[in-house]
Amino acid sequence: MAFLRRLIASLSRDTRGNVLAIVGAALVPLVIMIGSGIDLSRAYMAKAKMQSACDAASLAARQVLKDDTLDESVTETAEQFFHFNYPKGVYGSSEVTPLVSKPAAGVIRVVAEGDVPTSIMRMFGYDTLPVAVNCDAELSFVNTDITLVLDVTGSMDDSLDGTKKIVSMREAVLALYDELTPIQTQLQSQGLRLRYSVVPYSSTVNVGRLLYSANPNNISSTANISSRVANFYDTAYAPKEPTSQGAWQYASGTSSKESCKNWVGEDSESQGTPPNPTTVTRYQGTASSTGFERSQNWGWSGAPDTSGPDRSCRRWKIVETTEYEERRALSSWTYRNVSYTLGDFVKSGGSVAYAKTGEGTTPLPGRSYDLIELANAVTDGNIATATWNGCIQARKTNRTAIDGGTSLSIPSDAYDLDIDRLPTSEDTRWQPMVPELAYRRVAGATSNTWATSATSEYAALMADYTYESGYYSCPAEARRLTEWSRGGLETYLNGLQANGGTYLDVGMIWGGRFSSTGGVFGDGCDFYNSMPCNRHIIFMTDGFQTAYCNVYSAYGIERNDMRVKGSTNCTSDNSSTSAVTAQLVERHEQRFRMACNAAKATGASLWVIGFDTALSTDLANCASSTNQASTVGDRAALIARFREIGNQIGALRLTR
Repeated sequence: MAFLRRLIASLSRDTRGNVLAIVGAALVPLVIMIGSGIDLSRAYMAKAKMQSACDAASLAARQVLKDDTLDESVTETAEQFFHFNYPKGVYGSSEVTPLVSKPAAGVIRVVAEGDVPTSIMRMFGYDTLPVAVNCDAELSFVNTDITLVLDVTGSMDDSLDGTKKIVSMREAVLALYDELTPIQTQLQSQGLRLRYSVVPYSSTVNVGRLLYSANPNNISSTANISSRVANFYDTAYAPKEPTSQGAWQYASGTSSKESCKNWVGEDSESQGTPPNPTTVTRYQGTASSTGFERSQNWGWSGAPDTSGPDRSCRRWKIVETTEYEERRALSSWTYRNVSYTLGDFVKSGGSVAYAKTGEGTTPLPGRSYDLIELANAVTDGNIATATWNGCIQARKTNRTAIDGGTSLSIPSDAYDLDIDRLPTSEDTRWQPMVPELAYRRVAGATSNTWATSATSEYAALMADYTYESGYYSCPAEARRLTEWSRGGLETYLNGLQANGGTYLDVGMIWGGRFSSTGGVFGDGCDFYNSMPCNRHIIFMTDGFQTAYCNVYSAYGIERNDMRVKGSTNCTSDNSSTSAVTAQLVERHEQRFRMACNAAKATGASLWVIGFDTALSTDLANCASSTNQASTVGDRAALIARFREIGNQIGALRLTR
């Protein structure tokens, strides 16, 4: 025992080798600390990657969410994006299956949980470390205005895969509406709004009544139309009101009752040759009776012989004299542009009488009469009534500066292209279209005179009009920005009819006006209820720019009005493939480029869809970005594209 005490005392005094023991004891917590740092760092990197995969999955899933319905396609999209960004085995983890849900309208939530195996900490009983993430994605909307510029030209009546293209277009617009219905409800609950305007276009647009309602000063009371005047220069004579004198005439000798009766009713007349007065003599029983009256004509009271078979006989003699004045009859028609004064024609319920022909009318004072003056001057002509359908002729343009080049700078006097300019003069006002007064004439001529029977070169557009010829077309009336109900929008779309030629520039000009915050309507907004506004224009067409010499468009009849190309256009060949028509199309294409640029300058975002047609360079460049220009080949693709646009016009963002 004493020995043990001496050994312990000796060891306590001898410190050699203590460091090794101390270091050995200290290595245990050090290994735990370093190992946990390595394992925790791996877990942190795994969570960061899993969070990134979660974000991508929720954003992608929200992008394909349709009608606010969480279906299999949404779940599969989320899983695909998650597994692509967080594949099985990354950082040694097992496969993780994300959970996809829709906790609120328009919101997609993704939740993922997994674990990462440890290396060092495994020695201390920690085989894995848990990793969990979650994320929400939604489309963030503010006040939103959408202007739909829709092609309703004749080709939209064609069938594609068994369905008329105009029917497919209606379904696609309603699909867009359905896609955005939850957003519309959400915005309304917050005092904000989602609005639509619709601009159907062909060779013109139907906006006249909307312009007049906004301000009557927007519409001119006159219209310059390629028409005709009736020339009354052939000599003719018109009768004045005849004068009449009457007196008793007595038979010579004696008359029996029967001979007196025959004599009373005898007619005789003589007539001069105009312009000499015409005299007509006729006989009747009395001044007030045409027939024989025994008591007045044969043996009347006071007659020389009042009894017997041969009593006195008398009759009433009338001498009518008519004088003539010199007038003029229709000699020819002159086909030229006429400035018509239309008065109340553009008012609601307004109309104007016009003469359809001049042949057979009463002779008139010698001069030329336009079709309205002729209707007011005659009483027996072929008179009809025209009422305004609302389509317009474009205001003044500049045909010289817009020559088919590539410039996007709009000339100061090209008022037709100035989206926000307000009317202050006749040049800056729009004119009503009156196809009943419109006539074609020889191409390139400012005036032609023709005999009273017209040929095909001198033809009324309304008389010539057929669907195939397309000389005149007026689309359904456009609609300004408003908060539509689905039923109201569907009813309106069902009323759209396909007709006319494809004037892309006309559609884009008015799409810009309906979306703009300024100009004649000023319906667009920058802010509403202290919140910003997003403005979008969706422009759809199924064809390229066209322009025709003989179509009554927003720019008149080009072969005669010459507002776009000038006197060198449409003079030798009026076919759609002629060189002069190609030059005319080039000028309209330049107008389209200018109109696109002007619409984007207002702050609107432009989407362009080519339906059953490739996009030209002009159409593709009109869109605000490359992903906002697209071509679709059938009904299903068109509907899908409109839905997709509905998904993209909001700001897709992560909210959790």
